[in-house]
Amino acid sequence: MTPKKALCIHSMATVGRSSTAVIAPALAAMGIQPVMLPTVVLSTHYGFQGVAKQDMTDFCFEALEHYKKLNLEFDCVYSGFLSSVKQLELVKNTYALAKTGIKLCDPVMADHGKLYSSITDELVKGFKDLCMASDLITPNPTEALLLLDREYTQQVFTREEAAEIAIALGERYADVIITGTKFTDGSVACVGYTQKEKEVFFIELNYLPVSYPGTGDLFGACMAGFMTNGSSLKESCEKAARFIENVVAETYSTGEETRYGVHIEPMLKYLTN
Repeated sequence: MTPKKALCIHSMATVGRSSTAVIAPALAAMGIQPVMLPTVVLSTHYGFQGVAKQDMTDFCFEALEHYKKLNLEFDCVYSGFLSSVKQLELVKNTYALAKTGIKLCDPVMADHGKLYSSITDELVKGFKDLCMASDLITPNPTEALLLLDREYTQQVFTREEAAEIAIALGERYADVIITGTKFTDGSVACVGYTQKEKEVFFIELNYLPVSYPGTGDLFGACMAGFMTNGSSLKESCEKAARFIENVVAETYSTGEETRYGVHIEPMLKYLTN
């Protein structure tokens, strides 16, 4: 049987386990062919200084035209870091190649109550339009508030506040998973909402006091893979969360410098089951 295909539109860092370096192996381990379309090629991810980079926007549009000529269709389109309105338009154009597939957008714009330096008002508006055309969005709490045109500096929430935010996002845009939400009781969870069932759910997380680049990309890849393979939104979130926890715990135990990312290589076997 021909493997299902996921088109992944992300940055590509040659050093550091983030974006394509974690997405491609995770999807492959789940039996899905990863088709990587890099929006920018970086010597390392942005956690390092002096990054060399090459914009790939023109190449991406040329590749998209080639895909059309080949009559390629995808079972999933998964987009992450995008640096221009033109790249946002690229992703929307690729959705036509996944008519019945899952369209997953991680609206990478901000974190910890602050916008990333590359994000402009025009890009925020563009991400809103892209989220509207998607089936699933996976913002963090800062991005969730930004998508709702609200003050986005809040970092800790009550469960009632988080549920209301998830519902508002789901009703305006698409199914939603708000990642890494911190609550007033000290707990952390993913908060989800499904448009069809109109259900809010919480997937509790075992939080470790450490942050690794690329875990959001890996979470999105797992969500894309599990859902493409037939799991529900809630089931996929539960499975993805447990896998990320195990990968982070394994990496944390080694004491390695965090900016190189998580040790995905020895953990991929747990995605093949």
